[in-house]
Amino acid sequence: MIIFLSTVVMQMIISCCDCPELTKFQYKFEYATVFNLDNSGATSVISESPISKNAYGIKLQLGLRQLSSQGRKHFSLFNQAYAMCCFCGPDTVISLRDTITSLKITTINSFDNNHPKGSDVTDLFRVLKYNTYITIDSVIAQPAIYYKRTETDFLEMYLFTPPSQPGEYSFQVDIALSNNTHMLASTKSIELK
Repeated sequence: MIIFLSTVVMQMIISCCDCPELTKFQYKFEYATVFNLDNSGATSVISESPISKNAYGIKLQLGLRQLSSQGRKHFSLFNQAYAMCCFCGPDTVISLRDTITSLKITTINSFDNNHPKGSDVTDLFRVLKYNTYITIDSVIAQPAIYYKRTETDFLEMYLFTPPSQPGEYSFQVDIALSNNTHMLASTKSIELK
């Protein structure tokens, strides 16, 4: 009798919420593309025109490919017409099969006296997150969690220490994944004035 009453009470609790069913998707990284950003206006824009060296950034686009999906339904003995207001979690959770273990930005041209061609300049860039500029390593340390199906993800990285001299610059972004593979992408050459 106690088992039956426990089951009935649990079904009543479950039926109280008219929450959508949870769907889980698993994605993998498919490709990486980078663009030059001009951050001189109210919002950052992709640009191939000369950019002020104090307003330069890189927009990283990561292409994602869905691998699987899995839905969860619940069985109820009671009608959800009697549903009461309650908290429902997200109806979609997206996980990545592999995680990003590191992100490295290398200068293709000589950047300055301390950063010749081929130098790691990752520490010269920052990411704006929650109204604060943080290091790229800090962003990578926090795994991404998505609640909407997506085909792409973006990361905008702003140059905080510009080169001392104006000129033509380009950068390569190397993304290392947990499956021991790398995605490489290079920006188009851009004049920083």
